[in-house]
Amino acid sequence: MRKAALGLALLAFACGGARAQDAAPAAIPPACTAFDWSLMRELAWFSAPSLGELASGATVAPDMPGAVLKLRPDAEVAFPVPPSKEPAPGSYGGILRFPALTTPGLYQVTLSEDAWIDVSQDGRTTRPPTAFTVKRDCPTIRKSVRYQFGTTPILIEVSGAKRDTIKIAIAPAE
Repeated sequence: MRKAALGLALLAFACGGARAQDAAPAAIPPACTAFDWSLMRELAWFSAPSLGELASGATVAPDMPGAVLKLRPDAEVAFPVPPSKEPAPGSYGGILRFPALTTPGLYQVTLSEDAWIDVSQDGRTTRPPTAFTVKRDCPTIRKSVRYQFGTTPILIEVSGAKRDTIKIAIAPAE
């Protein structure tokens, strides 16, 4: 049942793009519209005051496309899969879990800040990205990485962040 709920929630958010875009700030910096694919939906989510806050290790509720992830010093995080890039000293990291998807396919993981991400669906190995886009001049979104996902739960590991919180979202690629 949780699989179905997450799939429906993601579909509702994806199809409700017009409503999400209406909630976006009126003055969008040009860099925020210059990504390799549209991130207007994620821009609206990250700008919404209702975006939930979760501690490292938490699982996102099926009706949430993402959250503000509270990070801890990288040295204190027990990553199930060792980060594929060594975190800088003094940086922050955390783990966020997403329930299994109902529909396999191309999804994008979007971050609000500079950080490294490793994504796993088996808890042992990282999934290779199929594409990514980065813009340093967008104050709301820093990067989005696309992955081919199956229908098992998703583990997202964040490392190397400069701040102790980061906004993160996962959604079907548009």
